[in-house]
Amino acid sequence: GLCPIARCSKSLMNGPCGGSSHGKCEISDDVDCIWDIIVRKMMAQGRLDELVKFRPPKSWTTARDGGPRKMVREELVI
Repeated sequence: GLCPIARCSKSLMNGPCGGSSHGKCEISDDVDCIWDIIVRKMMAQGRLDELVKFRPPKSWTTARDGGPRKMVREELVI
């Protein structure tokens, strides 16, 4: 499958951001926009209408770690 959480730099669940251009991610021209890939595959399968169905927002409250990872290197702390 194609996972937008893992493959999108912004982990967007509802389609491409405004920064994608010509199928590439705004973060790097070397990275394909996962949402562009998803839309093209859904079009080829005749299932594009499924992308406009309402899906409630994901609840991140059940996420194990919640938020960005934080790493503190004690040997560098002053």
